[in-house]
Amino acid sequence: MENFTNSVLLPENLPELMPEDFNRLNNSYLKIIFIRITIFALLLAGGLISFLIISDEKIPDLILAAIISGIVVLIVYSIIISLLGFPKKGYLLREKDISYKTGLIFYKQISVTFNRIQHVEVSQGILGKLFGLSSVKIFTAGGSASDLSIPGLLSADALKLKAFISEKISQHE
Repeated sequence: MENFTNSVLLPENLPELMPEDFNRLNNSYLKIIFIRITIFALLLAGGLISFLIISDEKIPDLILAAIISGIVVLIVYSIIISLLGFPKKGYLLREKDISYKTGLIFYKQISVTFNRIQHVEVSQGILGKLFGLSSVKIFTAGGSASDLSIPGLLSADALKLKAFISEKISQHE
């Protein structure tokens, strides 16, 4: 009969994940983020202009100025958050797991052990194709959406990462 042990682990004895250990996303991914913000801004501006053309009543200048100011503030906020938050994003590949961190205002770090991973996929959108970037999506049991998604990887690196993780999960089967 085996002896059951359940030792106490103190927080100061746990291994630390240092920010410098994380691999940064490719800088071209920041360009994709800015293109998305620009598209969003153009859609907002187009919607406002369409509304003004279609509207029978004249909107008071103060309300119009408030709406335009709100849109500008939203766009500027998105740009600043993207610029400041981009260096905080990264992934870390270790012997038994993979981690992804993100967040400037709200910090989030996700770690998934290889023995929990069901499958891995590499995806690439239109903008990703233009810049040669892909995302690696990692799925664990019990969900249809990915549990961990790492965007902004060079396509060759994404394929290598997928192959590495696939090899690791096949060892656990």
